[in-house]
Formats: sequence, C-alpha cells, structure tokens
Amino acid sequence: MSGAEALVAFGIAANVVQFVDFTVKLCDRIREYASGSGLPKKLATQADRLSELLVIFESLNESSNQGVLSGQILARCQTQAQELSDFLDDLKSDGQRSWAKNARKAFKSLNRSDQMEELQGVLDSLVRTLSLQLQADTRSTSSQVQANTVSLLERQFEQTSLLSDLRQMAGLKNQVNVNGGLSDKSLWMVSIGRNPDFVGRTALMSALESKLAAKPDAVPTAVLCGLGGVGKSQIALEFAYRERGRSAKISVFWVHAATAARFVESYKRIASECQIPGRDDQDVDVLQLVRDWLEVKYECRWLMIVDNVDDRNMFFETFTYAGKALREYIPQSSNKGSILYTTRNRDIGMDLALDRIPLTVPSMNAQEAMLLLGPKLRAESTETEQLELLGELVYLPLAISQATAFMEKRRKSVAEYIKLYRGSESTRIRLLGQRFNYHGREARPLESVVTTWWISFNYIKTENPRAAEILSMMSFLDQQGIPFSLLIADEEDEFDFEEAMGLLEAFSLVTLDTHRHACTVHSLVTVAVRGWLSEYENKRETIAAKTLETVSDRFPDGFFESWPTCRVYFPHAEEVLRSNAVATEATSPSLHAKASLLLNMSTFLRTQGRYEASELKATESMQIFERLHGSEHPDTLSAVASYAHTIHKRGRYQDAMLLQRQVLKSRERVLGVGHRATLESLNALGSDLQSLGQYKEAESIHRRELVAKQKFLGEQPGDIGAQADVFIAMNNVARVLSHQRRFVEAEQLHRAALAKSELVLGRLHPDVFITRGELAGTVRDQDRLDEAERMYNALLKDRVELLGDRHPDTLITLSNLATVSARQGNHQKAETIYREALRIEQEILGTTHPSTVNLMHNLACSAFDRKDYLQAATDFKVVLELQQKVIGPTHLHTMLTRRNLAVALRESGDLEQGNKLDNETLDISNSLDENKESERLQTLVNLAKGLSDQERYEDAEKIRRQELELRLASGEDEKGIQDNLNALAFLFSQQEKHVESEPIYKQILDYRTAHHGPEHVETLQTLWNLALAYREQQDYMNAEAKFGQLVGLQSKILGADHPRTLDSLMQLAWVLQQRQEYAQSEERYRFLLNARRQDLGSEHPLTLMVMNNLASVLKYQDNASDETTALLHQVYETRSRTLGRDSDLAKHSMSFLADHLRDLGRLEEAEILYRQEMELNVIADDSDNVRA
Repeated sequence: MSGAEALVAFGIAANVVQFVDFTVKLCDRIREYASGSGLPKKLATQADRLSELLVIFESLNESSNQGVLSGQILARCQTQAQELSDFLDDLKSDGQRSWAKNARKAFKSLNRSDQMEELQGVLDSLVRTLSLQLQADTRSTSSQVQANTVSLLERQFEQTSLLSDLRQMAGLKNQVNVNGGLSDKSLWMVSIGRNPDFVGRTALMSALESKLAAKPDAVPTAVLCGLGGVGKSQIALEFAYRERGRSAKISVFWVHAATAARFVESYKRIASECQIPGRDDQDVDVLQLVRDWLEVKYECRWLMIVDNVDDRNMFFETFTYAGKALREYIPQSSNKGSILYTTRNRDIGMDLALDRIPLTVPSMNAQEAMLLLGPKLRAESTETEQLELLGELVYLPLAISQATAFMEKRRKSVAEYIKLYRGSESTRIRLLGQRFNYHGREARPLESVVTTWWISFNYIKTENPRAAEILSMMSFLDQQGIPFSLLIADEEDEFDFEEAMGLLEAFSLVTLDTHRHACTVHSLVTVAVRGWLSEYENKRETIAAKTLETVSDRFPDGFFESWPTCRVYFPHAEEVLRSNAVATEATSPSLHAKASLLLNMSTFLRTQGRYEASELKATESMQIFERLHGSEHPDTLSAVASYAHTIHKRGRYQDAMLLQRQVLKSRERVLGVGHRATLESLNALGSDLQSLGQYKEAESIHRRELVAKQKFLGEQPGDIGAQADVFIAMNNVARVLSHQRRFVEAEQLHRAALAKSELVLGRLHPDVFITRGELAGTVRDQDRLDEAERMYNALLKDRVELLGDRHPDTLITLSNLATVSARQGNHQKAETIYREALRIEQEILGTTHPSTVNLMHNLACSAFDRKDYLQAATDFKVVLELQQKVIGPTHLHTMLTRRNLAVALRESGDLEQGNKLDNETLDISNSLDENKESERLQTLVNLAKGLSDQERYEDAEKIRRQELELRLASGEDEKGIQDNLNALAFLFSQQEKHVESEPIYKQILDYRTAHHGPEHVETLQTLWNLALAYREQQDYMNAEAKFGQLVGLQSKILGADHPRTLDSLMQLAWVLQQRQEYAQSEERYRFLLNARRQDLGSEHPLTLMVMNNLASVLKYQDNASDETTALLHQVYETRSRTLGRDSDLAKHSMSFLADHLRDLGRLEEAEILYRQEMELNVIADDSDNVRA
C-alpha cells in the first residue's frame, strides 16, 4: 500500500515539512482517481480540504508565534491524511481494468459513504480550528491597542454619565408615602440604558402604540414574538424610552420572565421601589401584593414589560408556593396600565395577547440591517459584500451587532469576515444543531448567531483571558442577576476584574445592572459558550467543575442569618447543578463540592418550609458523601442528620428518630460526646421522641443536652451560637415538661429561655419564634386563654412578616390561635380559621402530613361543637384511618381521635359503638409501654362521661372511682384530681347522695378560688353546685348564703339582668321563701317578674313560674290579698291556654287557685275548679287504661 512514512521526532518544523510533502502527493492521487473513475464529488472535496490545510499550515509555520501550532494538532492532521490514503487503497482492486467499476460500486455502499462523511467532517473541524488559531495569532499593533483602550474608556465615561442620570431619576423613591406606599410618583425601573444604535422598526413601533392604547374594559396588552436575537427586547426597550420621552409621568417596570426565580425577584424589586406595605416579608406572596397594588392603588400610568416569556410550563402551569401560576400575577383590571410581553414562542404569544394576535418580529430588512452595520463598515465595503454578509447572518440584529463589533475591533473587512465565517459551516451545524433544537430553536438562524459569538469568544480569550474565564463560568450559572461575588476570584485585584467585565460588556455579551454589582448574560450566549468550551477549548468539564466548586464554597449554610445571600445564590446553584457533568470517582473534589452544595441548599429549603424539595437534595447529598467517605465520616453524618431533620418536618417521625439514634451513636464514637455536632444530635433525637409521644426518654435526652451545652458555653463564653444552643436546649426541656402537664415548671423555663434568647438573637428570629409559641401553648393549657390569645396574635404577626403567611410554622401558629378561640367558645371563628389553614397545608404539605391531619381533627371538633354529631363522627373516622397509617395506632394523637369518635358516636345515637370504641381504647392503653397511665386516665374519663350521659350514674361512679385511684397513685397533677372529684360529686348529686357531694364541692370551691379566683367561671359553677347541695339537704341557711354570694358575683361580672344571674336569684328567692323570709323573698320575686317579662314576655314558662311563686309568698303574708288571686288566675288561664288544661302545670295551677278561693270563702268558685280537676284526672285515668 502507498502511504506516509512514520513521522520522525525532529521537531514540529520537520514534521510539518514531511506532512506537507505527503499531503501534496495525496491530493494528486485523489484528483486522479476522482477524474478517472467517475466517483462522486465528495471524494474530490477531500482534496480541497487538504489543500486548505496546507495553506494554513504554511501560514502558521511562518508565523512569528509558532507555538500556536501544537504537535497534537499536527498528529491529528497526519492521522486523517493517512486514513484517507488507506480509504483509497481499499477502493482499488487487484485488476486495474475493473478498478473504476469496483470503486464506484464500493463507494456507493452505505459503509463507504458514511466513512467518507466522517473523514470530511474531521477535516472540516481541523480546517476551522487551525483557521481560528491563525486568526487569533494576528495581533494588533501597540498603537491599535492604545486606540482601542481610549475607545473603551470613552464608552465607560458615557455609561458613567448615564448611570448618574439614572441615579438622579431614582431619587424619586425617597418621596414616599410612609403609610400607603409610593402611589402617586412615577418610577423608572429599567436597568438597561437606551441603545444608541437602534434603527428602524417603524411599523412595529406604530403597532405597539395602537395595541397599548388605553382600553376601558381590560389592561392593554401587546406581545412581541420571534426568533431569539431578532431584537424583541431591544424593541421593547426603545418603546419604553419613547413612552418615557412622551410623558415623564408614566412608570415603566421591567420584569424578567426567563425563569420563575427571576420573575419573583423582579416583582420583589417593584414592591420595594413602590414601598408597598408588607413587602419586606421574604416569604409573603409579594407577587399577588404587586398585582393588587398596580390594579387598585397605583395612581400613575404605567407600562410593564415582561421579557422572555419562553417557558410555557414555568409561566402558565408550574405553581408557586402560593399555589398560583406566574401568569396569574400579571395585572388584569387596571385602567392606568399596559403590558408588553416578549417571547420566542408564537403559541405563548397567542395565549398572552388579548386578541390572540401577537406581533411577529421579523429579521431586519436590508436597509435597516445595513444601517446597523455602522458608517465605517459601510464605507469600507461594497453593497454586494454587505448584502452577502447580512444574508449569511439572516438579517438577525444580534448576529449583525456581534459581527460588527468583532470586525471593528480586529480591523477586519466584510470580505475577510465572510471568508472566515464560511470556513467552518458544516462542522458548526453538526456540533450545535442538536443542542439548539433542544432549546426549541430553528437551526439555521441560531447557527449563524452562535458562529458569530464563537469568533468573539476566541478574540476575548486572546485579548483578556480572565474575561473569557468569567464568561465561561457564567455559562454554567443562571443567566439573570449573576452577582459579582460569585464571579470574582479570591484576592483578585478589583481593577482587573472590572476590566474583564468591561470587555464582556463592550461585546454586549453581558449587561451590568445599574449598580454594577451583578450582570445578566443572554441564554443563547450560555449555550454558545458551552459549545465553544467543548469544541475549541476542551475545557467544558474543567470549567463546569470549577464553577461548581466556587458556588459550593460560597453558598452559605442555609440558616437564618444567611437567608438573603441564599436567595440571591439559589438560582445559580440550581443551574450549576443542572449543567454539571460531575466526575463520579470517589476522590473527585467536584463530587465533594456537589454534595456540600446540596446539603446547604437542602437546609435553606427546609427553613423556608419547602420540605419536599429539601428532602430530594438531602437524599442526593447523603448518598454522595457516603460513596466518597463511608458511613461514619463527619460529612456523611451531617448529611444523614440533615436528611433526618427534613423527613421529621415531613411527618415521618419514626424514620427520623431511628436515623438520629444512629447518627448520635456514630458521632459519640467518632467526634466525642461533648462535640458540638453530637449535642445537636441530642437536640434532634429529643424532638423526634417528643413528636412520637415518648416524653420520658425525651426529657432525659434534653436534660442531658442542656447540661452538655451549658458546659460547652462555659468553655466558649463569647460564642453567640453556643449561647443560642443553650436557649434551644432550655426550650426543649420546657416543652417536654409541658407535654407531661407540668405547666408551672415548663412556663418558668420557657420564660427564662425567651428572655435570654431575645436579648442575644432579637425578637424577630425563627428560634425565638419557637420559644414564644411553646410559651403561649403552656399558658393556653393552663386555661389563661386571653393571655394566650394575645401571645399567639403577636407571634402570628411576626411570623407572617418574616416567613410569610404560607410557611408551615406560620400555619401552626394560626391553628393554635383557632384552638384558643374554640376554647373561648367562639366556635364559628375557630372553624373558619381551621378551614383556611387546612386548605393551605393540603397544598404545601399534602393531605397525609400529620399537621394536615391534625387540622382535619380540629375541624371535626368544630362540627361536634356546633352539635352536628353525625358529621363529627364521619370526620373523626376519616382522621382515625389516616392517623393509623401515618403515625400509628398507638400514637397519642390517634388515641385522642378514638376517644373523640366514641363521644361523637354516642351523641349521634350510636351508644353501643361509642362504648365499644372506648373499651377498645382502654385495652390499647393498657398495652402501652409509655403514657400508659395518662392514656388510661383519659379513656376512663371518656367512658364515664358516656355512661353519665346515658344516666347510668352508678356505673359512671365506678369508673370515676377507678380514675381517682389511678390519679392518686400516679401522682397526677392536682387539677386533674380536682376535675375528677367534681365529676364524682355530680354523680352523687344525680343519685341524691347530697351528703357525699357536699364536702367534695366545698373542697373543689376552695381549690378553684385559690387557683382561678372567685370570679372564674369554674369557681362560679362550683359555688352553684354547692348551694344546690345545701338546698337539697334542706340546709336553707347555708343555701341562702351561697346563693346570695353567687348572685352578688354574677351581678358584678355578668350584670343583674343576665339569665344566669336571674337563675341564681330565683333559687335565692325560693330559699328565702322556705326560710319564711317572705318580705325579702317577695322583693326578689318582684325583681325577677319584671326582668322575665321584659326579657321573655308575660306568657313564658319561667315568667309564669315567678308569678306563681310570688303569689305563694303574698298569700303567706296576706291570705286575702287581691294581687294573689289575680296572679293565680293569670297563671292558671295562661297555662291552660298555652299548655292545655290537661297539662300537669295547668292542673297544678287549677288546684292552687281552687285552694286559695276556698281559703277566701269563695266556695262555689272553688267547687267548680275542683270538679274540673276531678274530670281531668278521670280522663287521664281512662287514657292510662286504654294504653294499658
């Protein structure tokens, strides 16, 4: 076979000579075979590519900088030439005469054709690569560099002047209405300067003016749609400046919509600049706040430009934390505003346009495009060359601008640029066609844009390598709002960094914000840079890894103090993770960086209440760390602990507890029992145990935690974090004490922790919020409901301000506030709050989260409170089924639901099922290891109440006596014992065991007076019960004293005319009557009669009862009193009319009246009534016989 001899190692120059000699001969062979055999032109094309390679090699070999011609590239060229030579040898057969025929037949085969395509592709790549190296080697002279530097400084001076003007305009923001926001001042919220090179687009500008003219029934809307780089944003920008020029009173708001994160950031900026009340809450639904503001309160004319609405799913379908798509936050009803969208997707444009007719932005026409080239290039080239160039660039403004900048900088002519552009066309299509299709773009125009950018990238790399490095790094970040703090290198000279950014800005590859603290890069630039890194630099993986490591190193830990930085960095961290092909070797630094970044992002997401997303990142971080370092490395343990914390937040308490036990044991072994991380494991494990209701072990863990953290603080007294850790431990101990109903101890410790933590951390800190909430709960559980309500309201306000109204912690506070309302008797208010909280929790936590299920339980309680027992029973059944699956059948919340369901069943009439459920619950309680006594007690209470409601007082008494014995034996709190005694006394009263109930009521009265005060509702109820016990024993003197005391207290608290006060007064008057204190009794009856008549009317049964008793008292004082006779007649006649003559009360009144008439000597009248009474009794007897 013929072929090249091996290249000898005599240096690059000798190898170039040898390659050139071989290639000249190979070209001759190819042309000879192609012309003599009739083979396709593709074969001859190879000779053309080889010839181009020879020309470039000679130019590079003669260059003053021969170092650009590497041995690696030379070896690739020699290899491809050798393969082409071998290809020709394979085509040639032994028979010379049949060679052409065989060659044609062989060439037509699929394999040969594919092989030729592959060879041509490689040669094209080599031609392009060497062409770019040759171009990059052509250096500008020192005078040219100086001229370019002066030009750059002049541009920077112009931009500085523009920034000054913008800052002067921005001074308007100081004119703020403090109470209502900046509602009547115009604002300019466009951070991009006006394009001095903007040309043409007259028809589009007119169309925009027409579409955005004021409309009476809707917000005027226009949509610019078209290919990326066609100038949509530039048109929108120019339109904004023209609108501002026509009227200084119009406000313009620029909203970035390429990603949800940037959309939210833009809206937050609007909220900030407009000084909208409530805007400072980082997690409040600021987007809805801005929409409402613009629709209702903003008084100036305004234009909103929503730029780059290119992602349908993100804008129309993906829901935010507030449960809405981004589209729903666009104002719809203002008569002062107008909206201009830009999008690459015509379908999206049709959905956005009110008339479903978006404005399609075409490429420029020839006249506009030539104007965009600028006067210098037009003067130095022919019209034909210009049109040829513009045709190659498909009249795309971005491509034209880029090409123009390159040509002016490198002093290239239009003809030279066209030649360079065309030199690598086929390879560019293959490299970038698929990637651009993935981004939803047409191949041909975008291929031209990217080609232009690649040429610029190579120039930037030569001019300022640092600029190219920054641009490369930015290609792996989110395109919008890239903070300089992520880009600037450690200890980098600030001037060098600004020079690099200035060069990127000069080429329009990035746009700096007005404060020059962040920048934006076009999304297509990102794609182009990545392709450039892969094709020309072979550094994609290297740069991607470096970017990942930088972001990972600078992303904070995710806790409260770092939230502002996390919010800025988070979109860039998400993007760098999406775009990184991280090495999977166990020693890869990039893999470790990825795991660390995932861990910190997971922590931040968890603190924001985004538990599902947090778990995904925590899982991946944990898996990577374990693969890198093993299961007991400190980093792995941190990741496992964070994962366990997250699944705890998602309600998987048992799984979290098991993991935290494992982490605690490992940390004790690896780090030591006193290590800070080990102490945090105690904190986490104790919290898990509390959530599982395992309070005794939790108390032991938390007390150990508190002692160890206090010791650590003693060694590091100035450590703020160590101080905060101690406060957290104090709160943990207090919480577990409260769960065990040791409220006095718990409250003292809560208050101590709160006082110290507020002093160190401030009142508006998430950790302080936790202590405030726990303290309010302890106060609530001691029945100090008004105090608890004030505390919860203050906490709710602060949590909404800091965390937002949809954060899970905020919803917990809201639910607790509703519980207080329910205990205060405001059941309707409580139910309304419960329903709203449940709706939000179902959206953000899911329908099976324990917190969500708890709200469902509380709503079932609300149904019970409004006496809808059937609904309550139905709801409790649903809750019980969920709890048994989610938290287990023996969890304390599950047991509570069982008891509540039993009560609801009995109240709805299903006595058998209710009692059966209580007995089953009692059996479960007896099988518990922990909380056995408390659960038995509560179930016994439930069962006794059920029996009492069924009037099975003797059975209920037995249950209550069991309960009392258990409480006394287990050292139950005094309040529980007193409540039990009260229930026992009630059962004695119902069985007429008043001698036994009296001393119990006296004891309870003393206790409640001492603990709640004499005016507490429970104290007053006990006083009533004791007075009744005296009355039933006919101890009228003590009864009079207690009823008199009760009337005095109730008159003071409720008022003299309150129904409860009147009930007590009625009892007092009756007792006085029994004691023959008729004058005092009469006085009270007369007061009662007047009050009842006014409140209830003269014919109400209670009014008639007072009249009857008053008549009795009057009769005892003066038997012949006419008033007595009149009262008795009125009572008898009214009862006969309203209740019927045969009613017991009517017959009693008849008998009383007859006796009175007889005593007066009016015997005939009395006789008539007696006969009527006898007739009624005979009829009643006959009726009984019939029924028998």
